[in-house]
Amino acid sequence: MSKENAIKNIDLKKRLTWLVNLRWGGILGVLILSYAARETSFLSFSLIPVYLILGAAALCNLYYQWRLELSGENIERLALVQIIVDQFILASSVYFSGGCESPFIYFFIFHVVISGIILPRRQALGFAGTAVLFPALVIELKHAGVLPHYGILKQEFVFTDMTMVVPYGLSFITTIALTSYFVTYLSRQLHKKNEEVMQLYSLSERIRSSIRFKDVIGIIERELLEFTGARSSVYIPLNKERRTLLLKAGDRELHIPLTDKNSFTDAVLRGAAIILDRRSATSEYDRKALDLVGAERCMVLPLKSAMPQPCHEYFQCGDSQCAAFENNEGKCWQFSGTHCKGSIYGLYVDKIAACLACELFTPVGVYFLDIQKERAPHSDIDVEAPMRLLDAGSLAVSNALLHEKTVQLSKTDGLTGLKNYREFKEVFHAELLRSKRYQRASSLLMIDVDHFKRYNDACGHPRGDVLLKNLAELIQNNFKDTDIVARYGGEEFAVLLTEIESRDKAVAVAERLRVIVERHNFSYEERQPGGSVTISIGVSCYPEDGLAVDDIIQAADEALYRAKNEGRNRVVASRLLEQHVSPSRLE
Repeated sequence: MSKENAIKNIDLKKRLTWLVNLRWGGILGVLILSYAARETSFLSFSLIPVYLILGAAALCNLYYQWRLELSGENIERLALVQIIVDQFILASSVYFSGGCESPFIYFFIFHVVISGIILPRRQALGFAGTAVLFPALVIELKHAGVLPHYGILKQEFVFTDMTMVVPYGLSFITTIALTSYFVTYLSRQLHKKNEEVMQLYSLSERIRSSIRFKDVIGIIERELLEFTGARSSVYIPLNKERRTLLLKAGDRELHIPLTDKNSFTDAVLRGAAIILDRRSATSEYDRKALDLVGAERCMVLPLKSAMPQPCHEYFQCGDSQCAAFENNEGKCWQFSGTHCKGSIYGLYVDKIAACLACELFTPVGVYFLDIQKERAPHSDIDVEAPMRLLDAGSLAVSNALLHEKTVQLSKTDGLTGLKNYREFKEVFHAELLRSKRYQRASSLLMIDVDHFKRYNDACGHPRGDVLLKNLAELIQNNFKDTDIVARYGGEEFAVLLTEIESRDKAVAVAERLRVIVERHNFSYEERQPGGSVTISIGVSCYPEDGLAVDDIIQAADEALYRAKNEGRNRVVASRLLEQHVSPSRLE
């Protein structure tokens, strides 16, 4: 049994225990009341049937007490049995104490209340219906002479004509109906709140030990499906570009300009939940969002991460400058004349773009829940309830994102975004194992920027950093996705060619890159010798230059050292390859 079901059973068991105690009070109260009523001068009925019914009720109550103490008992079935038996006992008591004339007939109201508290809505309404049908059935059967009349008054049966039946019946039916409606409504709301609490408990229990972002996303998705009764769910990460919200689902993309005012973008940017329905969609982007996930009616739930500090505190903008000061629920873009991170944004779109670029902008993705009526039993649920589930998981989302960022930073170079030395060595080891397994060649390029110190001295270190970033991007863009590019250290880069067919092709690839760099226009390159930024490249290959990672790296380093000594701006292969490529060989 799951923890959620265990909690439900414990709660229901407490209510049934309360009902057993209430039943003892009811038995005693009816016993005293019936005796007192019998002794009054104007009431006349036999106490024997009443006492027999009360005795049967007492025996049943003892049986219920015993069953509730048993472990492994089906609590839901026991609850239904109790309500059914109670209804039969009540109906019998009312009949033998005067039928419709009995003062106990309004005890059906208490029965309706109790059934509304304990049972599901449909069953509770069913018992309310039987409470209404009972008096009508008794009256009809007494008129027909099928049932004898046990009068409580010392006179004939009073419901002899419609002038008595109609007002009495309408009053009784109205009382029962209103009682049943309000009790079942309140009970349903309490049950929903209870389910939400249990869902939050379940979410916190499952998510506590999860640190991977993918796992956290999956756990939240399963909880949302269970809570809302939705047919399916799609999670789409929110890619933030300067003036566009970008959603990707498989090979399909949806670009939504921030200048387009529609319910979808407004909800996502505010971190609010909405319902998108194709029949009532007014914006083409609302309909495109539905097309993206393949649904006719969706609940859209933006996933937020927990913001540890308001943005004005995080960036220390100053009280008078920050538009979001003391407005922690709002984003900077919601205020006119926004001051953000040292810049003033007056235009709406520019302000949104600034927030989208900010690491504190909370939505990280969007859940689309398919809630077509015919397939979703809780499709009428308000959107705030599942959003509270997402809010409960926001801290876990933040921790997972922080963990991913930390892992990513440990593997990448902070300046260029390429793999760092440590990550490159690990990937190199893995690729070398694959090369050995499948008996295929691979090559390593060691790349060094020529006269980089002179560039730094002439232009300054900030511009030197810009040069390295531009060069890293240029190198990355000129290799296949299967090739591994890394910043090896300082002004030195490394490229592992994983799908190279021969040593000659590796050298050709290196020479092509050298030419591309030499012909590229870099800022302030005129201050370099020869008037351009150039690189030197050393090439080594597996298995010719060694079978271990360190041997192959050493061979490429030696080749790079030779390239530097021979005049720079050239490609040199390792000595074991015995191949030298001049700057003009492949131009």
